[in-house]
Parts: sequence; C-alpha cells; structure tokens
Amino acid sequence: MKKGLMLAAATLGMVFCWLMVMGCGESGQPFAGTYRSVEPYAGKGHIELELKENGEATWKLAQEGQAIRFKWRAEGGQLWFYTKEGGIILATPSDGGKKLNVDMTGQWHPSCPRSNCITFERVKAGSF
Repeated sequence: MKKGLMLAAATLGMVFCWLMVMGCGESGQPFAGTYRSVEPYAGKGHIELELKENGEATWKLAQEGQAIRFKWRAEGGQLWFYTKEGGIILATPSDGGKKLNVDMTGQWHPSCPRSNCITFERVKAGSF
C-alpha cells in the first residue's frame, strides 16, 4: 500500500512540474497567424511567414517556393525565432500584433535598423 501511494505521489508531482514548466513564458497565441513582408526581399519577391500556435513556423520566399522551418515563442514583448542551425532572430510586434518588425542584424537592437529590418503585416491565411 505504501509503495503504491508513493508511486502515485511521485507521478502527481511530475505532472505538476510539467504543468508549471509548460505554463512559463508568454502565450504566443495572439501572434499566431500568417504574415507577409511589406517590401520584396532581396529582389526575390515577398516573404510569407506563418506562425503556428504550437510554436512551429515557416518562412517562405514566394518566388523560390522553398520553406524554412523553425521554432518560435513570445517573451518580453518580443517574438524569438530559433533556427535549426542555432540562430536566433528577434521580431518586435506592433499595432496590436498586426505588424512584426524583424531585426536581421543579430545584434538585438531596441529598434530595428531600417536597412536590416523586414516589416511583416498580418494577412488572412491563403491570401497569397
């Protein structure tokens, strides 16, 4: 009886710890959706950015049709994009999450330097 009670308590403790860890950080749900770059990028057309509620994302150049997959999360008023290669890209939401300013310098400036910033606007999914 004691062994069963200890096992149940340990299992309950692990579930509680898992719930605490999963609850840390900000919810990314308000930012989940599809975005499109305001300006064409590097002469290759617009970029389509899709942020999924599960923390997965895709970055696709319209003309190339090739998608880059990465992970994302919201924290400290910014969106953090984590590439498979280990890179981190910061995006700053504005206009209630309708716009994202993505700093491509890797220096994490408080405001995006115009020459190294890509601005995205939220669009309806499938409107490309």
